[in-house]
Amino acid sequence: MANNDFGSSTFSSDTVADAAARAQDQAVRYGRRAADAVDAGRESAASTLESAAAGIRSRADSLPGGRQVGRFAHQTADKLGATAQYLREHEVRDITSKIESFIKAHPAQALFGAAVVGFLAGRSMRS
Repeated sequence: MANNDFGSSTFSSDTVADAAARAQDQAVRYGRRAADAVDAGRESAASTLESAAAGIRSRADSLPGGRQVGRFAHQTADKLGATAQYLREHEVRDITSKIESFIKAHPAQALFGAAVVGFLAGRSMRS
């Protein structure tokens, strides 16, 4: 091993390569754990969406505003139910890939959707 300007030995390229490989392996393990945690949360999220859809359906016909509001509420409940089913049927990687593609293709709609979701989440936490 060669000495550097400070008189200490420098790392060999094998040591650096080994350290990089270990770091990469560790990152892969952490990534898998994170994906597993998200996958575990998919069922909970799907169940929550189904519960919300059922609640909307049960109140849709009694909402003020007439048949048009009721029809809109039923359509919303159907979309929530379809989203719950989608969550159950697809892996996290598939979902994130499709979301990224949509955001890149439709940035304004994605921003509007994020604002709506944030607003609804804030409202639900207050109640």
